[in-house]
Amino acid sequence: MKKIKTVVLLFVVFSLLITSLAGCGKSTNTVETCVLSTEQYAEKTALESAVQPEYFETSQDIYASVHFIESPLGMEYTGKWYINGNEVKTETKEMTTDKSGIIIFSLEADKLTVGTVRFEIVYSDDILFTKELTVQ
Repeated sequence: MKKIKTVVLLFVVFSLLITSLAGCGKSTNTVETCVLSTEQYAEKTALESAVQPEYFETSQDIYASVHFIESPLGMEYTGKWYINGNEVKTETKEMTTDKSGIIIFSLEADKLTVGTVRFEIVYSDDILFTKELTVQ
């Protein structure tokens, strides 16, 4: 009987240990806020109060203002723009501040066509953020 209790206790402790270690997995998602707009937001408070437009027009440049957290100085992120599923622009930018900061990615109006625009933020082959909006 004592052996069974010991085995059950070890099983419970082992299960709790595995569960707690699984919860400590390293997350690479450092995007706190992202707004696609015809305006650039370089300040956190302005970005947090910005309103996401419902659609864009083909005559407008689009900016993705992204606030990153837990990102060291020099960390690189790639912004990818797609129009109707086709990649039209990729650019890599690095953090110019330590711990948190804003990076602004842009898509010029001459690359826009009517349909759907999708923006992705990629870090080390992981997609951290995706947003799709309509272009009219």
